[in-house]
Amino acid sequence: MLILKFPKMSHHYGALVLPLLSLLAVQGPQFSTALMMGRSSSSSSSSSYNTQANFELLENDSRYISYQDLMSTAKRFYDPETTWYSELLFDVARSQVIVGARDTLYRMSFDLEPLERASWEATPSQIAMCQAKGQSERWCRNFVRVLHSYGENQLYACGTNAFQPSCSWRQMENLTVSSVDSGVVKCPFHPQANSTSLLQSNGNMFVATATDFSGSDVAILRTGLQSNKRFLRTKQYNNNWLNGAQFVGSFEAGNFVYFLLRESAAEHMTCGKAIYSRIARVCKNDAGGGQLLRDNWTSFLKARLNCSLPGEYPYYFDEVQGMTYAESEHVLYATFRTSGSSIYGSAVCAFNLSSINEAFDGAFKHQEHADAAWTTVNTPQRSQFQCAGGTTGFGHLLESSRYQLMDQAVQPIGAQPLYHSKLEQFGRIALDILNTKTEQIHVLFVASSGNHIKKLSVKYVNGGTQTCLVELWQADDTGSSTLLNMAYLKVSDSLYLGTDLALTRVPAQRCSRHVSQSSCLNAMDPYCGWNELVERCMPQPRDSSGFQHWQQAPQLTCPVLNAPIDGGWSAWNPWNVCQQHEETDSNCLCRDRSCNNPQPQHGGATCKGISTQVTNCTQHGGWTEWSAWSQCSQTCGIAVKIRRRTCGNPRPAHGGRTCVGSEQSEMYCRHLPPCPVPKPPSVDGGWGPWGEWSECSAQCGGGFRMRRRECNDPTPLNGGLDCPGCRLDYEDCNMQSCSEVRKLSAWTPWLTLPTGSAGNASDSSHTERRYRYACRATSPDASSVRISLAKEESRSCHQDGSCQRHGDHVETAETDSDWSPCSVSCGGGTQQRQRGRGIQSRACNLQECPADDLQPSNSIDNELEHEWGCWSEWSACSVTCGLGVRRRTRRCLGGHERLCKGRSLDEQKCEMVPCEDFLGWSAWSEWSTCSSDGIRLRHRRCLVEQPTNVECRGAEFEKTACMPNECGEVQTASAATLPIVIAVCVLVTVACCLATYRYTKQRFLLSAEEALNKTTTTTASFDTYPNQYSSLPTKDYYDQRPKRQSSFRMPVKTSNVGNGTLNRNHNMHHNNTPKVLAKTYNDCETGTLKRQSALNNCRTNIDDEKF
Repeated sequence: MLILKFPKMSHHYGALVLPLLSLLAVQGPQFSTALMMGRSSSSSSSSSYNTQANFELLENDSRYISYQDLMSTAKRFYDPETTWYSELLFDVARSQVIVGARDTLYRMSFDLEPLERASWEATPSQIAMCQAKGQSERWCRNFVRVLHSYGENQLYACGTNAFQPSCSWRQMENLTVSSVDSGVVKCPFHPQANSTSLLQSNGNMFVATATDFSGSDVAILRTGLQSNKRFLRTKQYNNNWLNGAQFVGSFEAGNFVYFLLRESAAEHMTCGKAIYSRIARVCKNDAGGGQLLRDNWTSFLKARLNCSLPGEYPYYFDEVQGMTYAESEHVLYATFRTSGSSIYGSAVCAFNLSSINEAFDGAFKHQEHADAAWTTVNTPQRSQFQCAGGTTGFGHLLESSRYQLMDQAVQPIGAQPLYHSKLEQFGRIALDILNTKTEQIHVLFVASSGNHIKKLSVKYVNGGTQTCLVELWQADDTGSSTLLNMAYLKVSDSLYLGTDLALTRVPAQRCSRHVSQSSCLNAMDPYCGWNELVERCMPQPRDSSGFQHWQQAPQLTCPVLNAPIDGGWSAWNPWNVCQQHEETDSNCLCRDRSCNNPQPQHGGATCKGISTQVTNCTQHGGWTEWSAWSQCSQTCGIAVKIRRRTCGNPRPAHGGRTCVGSEQSEMYCRHLPPCPVPKPPSVDGGWGPWGEWSECSAQCGGGFRMRRRECNDPTPLNGGLDCPGCRLDYEDCNMQSCSEVRKLSAWTPWLTLPTGSAGNASDSSHTERRYRYACRATSPDASSVRISLAKEESRSCHQDGSCQRHGDHVETAETDSDWSPCSVSCGGGTQQRQRGRGIQSRACNLQECPADDLQPSNSIDNELEHEWGCWSEWSACSVTCGLGVRRRTRRCLGGHERLCKGRSLDEQKCEMVPCEDFLGWSAWSEWSTCSSDGIRLRHRRCLVEQPTNVECRGAEFEKTACMPNECGEVQTASAATLPIVIAVCVLVTVACCLATYRYTKQRFLLSAEEALNKTTTTTASFDTYPNQYSSLPTKDYYDQRPKRQSSFRMPVKTSNVGNGTLNRNHNMHHNNTPKVLAKTYNDCETGTLKRQSALNNCRTNIDDEKF
């Protein structure tokens, strides 16, 4: 009697037992016995039955390997940006595996180390179109579903591409796309669609898949890799060919290509709907039909696969789920399930290729019309089904169009499943053929519900089979992952599992879990044996030299479950927080392991060692004992002594509390004598760094600049010495010579020579003489001008007022003679020539003379060579604050300073604003633009947050009046006021002209008329020749200008300067010449002219005699 327990459905227990017993009675004792022989266990969740079942094989079984123990030797690859690892292609020659996932292709090593990642995503427009057609966002991506190698180094990959299948050519060593091809009829539209494909070396691709968007048109096709090549397919929308087929896999053998599928059984329609497992076959060289069966197969046949428990009433596992083909053995392994309408169970069946072909060589099952019964038909015209080649006749085409289903089913090896299990659903399957020390074993890896994988050993002996469950793996502990692909690779001796979350490599053996020889040999694992040299259970050695020390059971049978099994430790669980004491803040990190890998059974030894590890426990700190008191801090006065303790008994660790209290204790020392008052040590002053150099006092001709330092590094204290040396430092600068500028003055008024001097020939006439001076400056400063006599002229004047210059010839034509030689060779001289009735002079050889060439010259220019020129104006103070110096210079009029006695440089001290006024202040800002009131401002800010009484003194803002030329705003007249402005300007100009004319007439013309009316009785007489410097018109000069302003750029004033011999006048013609003389050449109001006002001897025509 069989009893099934459903813990989570206890209230339905009675309702389930009666139908089950009735079913067992109907199926007979053979079915009951078969179900009782099942030996699988797992916890699973079925789509048809939301029920969890208890199985005989639980975690206490020695063959069970938990997920934690499995992952201790496995390798798992996970990419958070990638899912759906559905396709695997092993490239053994390059030791790599190509992995197809959602939107991604990978190249990995066999140990799942990534070598390359290539993104392959659908475009946003394709995704939008997919969703517009009613598909969900989850499936509107590019899921890789086809991977094939072609040639030596080419990869052909296809993806769903948001329900617009696309294929691409790539290199096996480089996943860069080389070309793109359409994927229709090569790749399914939906990522979850069941499909299979196979690529031959000649470029023909056999595909079984859905060929339309809805998935209703399923077909088996042959197409070329080129898009324009003709393809063959099963007849469209014909249920006798394919009826809602779900494809499982495909393989090629000989001249045929075989496809495994499950579909609705058309021959069972009269008894209700049923799903049958089929194997279909087509010829590789099928050329297709002509007018009949055009573009369709002529060799297509299909037969039922029988996987059932034998008996008077066989129990069928009708729905094939997975397959693998042993090419060397010509054996097909497949997993099957029961249909959804019955109690679910699963089985593994094996089929010989010979039995498969035998079924295809038998009779056909045929139905003449829809209401007719299915009958068995034999036909002699079968050559098109045997890949005969050549042209297919019409009779053969007619037979191919009528017959597709074989009458006999393909029977499994041994007439029953190799392995079956109740209340369990098998899925994918993988195969390894292993040669042990004595025999050959087929190892099957079968995926089961609940993310379990069963490792089965299959041995063919005495015409029968022996199938044993060797191990049961827990492949995933989440319970939510979906297995998409499973493949075994002999090179790495590993099983590769592709799920929707990750890719995992699991070694095929776990021999180390057996700790004794008996446990190792009783496990009957074909991969494991006992190594007598190292006394460990190890996998089979790769070289033959180790075989003699590697022991296995002489005949592998099913594992011995009733023999003593020594316990083995499982892998350590992850570290977890555990509580150390009753206190909530006293925690540790703990991990444990179980003695269940395997669990000791039947008197086997238990595991040796500890099962729990504890570390990083919370440790609260504790004080050590106080140390002894230290010595007093000093021997007199107020002193303290201390003692210490540390928080190290124990130290706080792993989140423990630190010690509460002070780690140091202090106590005053009593009865110490008072200490003598110490004399503070003296500190000698030290210079701080030099400041920046000030600007040079002169731009050329030699100047000086200054820098300063402060005695503050350190400042003298307690009677210390002051800093030795000077606070200020000077150095010469801008020593280059200044370019010399020369100007000629206007002619002086005619001066009457005393009677009896040279030139006065008689009493009836007298001689007059006038002078012209040269002004030279070797500095841009006008105050450095030096004066020399450049030229003089004489004339004889008669009592009638007529005068004639010496050498005048009125009738002579004005001709220019050659220039005379220069008066000196260097240092500046003159040369003359006769020009018309006068003599013209000019300067020459202006370069400075060397030191050894300073010789006296007889020229007019050197008459004053030993005289100094005027002092320049005082330069600006060398500092902006504190004490500095200012300078002035003068030049020797002879051209070289060695010819003049005295010094050319004069210095005097200058005192500016105390430097303390700048302490703490930032630099002044730029002057602001002028306001409408003619005022501009600048400001500074205090850089010290809390200034002392010597910091940030003075005003923060400063204002001044704008100069007339500094107005920043210009008012622009509008077009309407422009004519008014022009009219006003014209009126002002006319008024100025009238005022000027009236002033001129009153000032000059009336004075001239009065002078003509006067009668000169005698001429002035001088006892000696007058001094030319004292007789020249000079002026009393009171400098009231700002510093550094040239003497010839004074503002215009209308008042005269008092107490002087001359009045200051507006120099309209020589605005840029220094006013050495008080008047211009046309100003006759000098002291001499006033004494000789009757002489009209003012000359203004000197433009032709300029220097």
